[in-house]
Amino acid sequence: MQSYFNCILVAPGEGKLTDHARKQGTVVMIQTFPLLYGMYTPDSRLPLNADELRSHPDYASVVRLIGENAPDLVLTNTIVNALPAFAAKQLGIPVIWKVTEVIQENEFTSEVLNIVDNYSDWIIAISESAARVFYGRISSPISLLPPSTDSERLHSFGDLVRQSERKGIGLKEEHKCIGYISAFIHPEKGLREFIRMALSLCSGHPDCRFVIIGRAADHRYYDTCLTDVRFSGYRSRFQFIPFVESVQSVYSAMDILVVPSMVSEGFGMTALEGMLCGKPVVAFASGGLGELMESTGNGHLAVPVGDAQGLADKVAMLLSDPAALKNIGMHNEAAARALYGIEAYQWRLDQIVSQWREYHPHWLTAGNRSPLLVEGSQVQAEPPVDKA
Repeated sequence: MQSYFNCILVAPGEGKLTDHARKQGTVVMIQTFPLLYGMYTPDSRLPLNADELRSHPDYASVVRLIGENAPDLVLTNTIVNALPAFAAKQLGIPVIWKVTEVIQENEFTSEVLNIVDNYSDWIIAISESAARVFYGRISSPISLLPPSTDSERLHSFGDLVRQSERKGIGLKEEHKCIGYISAFIHPEKGLREFIRMALSLCSGHPDCRFVIIGRAADHRYYDTCLTDVRFSGYRSRFQFIPFVESVQSVYSAMDILVVPSMVSEGFGMTALEGMLCGKPVVAFASGGLGELMESTGNGHLAVPVGDAQGLADKVAMLLSDPAALKNIGMHNEAAARALYGIEAYQWRLDQIVSQWREYHPHWLTAGNRSPLLVEGSQVQAEPPVDKA
């Protein structure tokens, strides 16, 4: 974006993202505000909760921050980040709404669509799965922009790094390491399905070892998973590691990455990272994760959501063919880099900006907007904007 705009990142707190942004020369501002979770899991309270959001004390602060900086565009990231869109629209500033989730569809989904349609001028979705709910149901244009990652940092490692990482987690040369990674572990991330897959492999594959990386977000669920392993008779085959400093190095120790997401993912970043590190990936065909598997030529290694035995069968197939295991890893690194590397991301972004230049040329005109200072009495709930 820096190629086209002078960007300001507004974040709710300090962290790796803000540190990285500052190093890239991006202005960072800290401003807290609540999220509207009903945009992802809609229910009958969504309209009321949206109204309450516009009455929240932080709403006035966000309106003031936007007004004082007078941006030409506001990009709000994730469907639950509704408050910045409300505030920008009150000030008459166009809104780009980036949707990274697959919204749960039910009888109240129309309320989500009404809000997005009324408070956005353009939608950017990270996958077809994330965009599908909007097609033909809103007036805002929709563009696809799959995420990328630091492909220079993520790559296959040499034998020395692999040997060092494997030694660090107690793996011998003959062991086949099947990996699972999730920053925070809860039922939607499918750890229990991974364990069921693993246990079904143990008797026929004594050389298999299973490494599980991630912190418990749902402690009762995590304890249940630990209990499944503890009473299986195969506890020594499993390692549970809450945190690693360098995820990319841990990938080098693995032979196969399994991504058993139980929900329809907006995308599959863990799978993409594993591919960039030259690993075969077996996964559930859930939402954008399934799209990633298909687009990189791995559709044959994706199974229906919840099919733990299907995962086991795919892993066993790979273990039985060392040459295929190696070739798939090499293919994945090349395909992931070509389709989802930084260059591919920049090309897609250029295409989107070209559309903005065609249909909304004023969005890319050098900013002449004066500060939009709003008196406290003017910062209040506003009805949805009528696009007509």
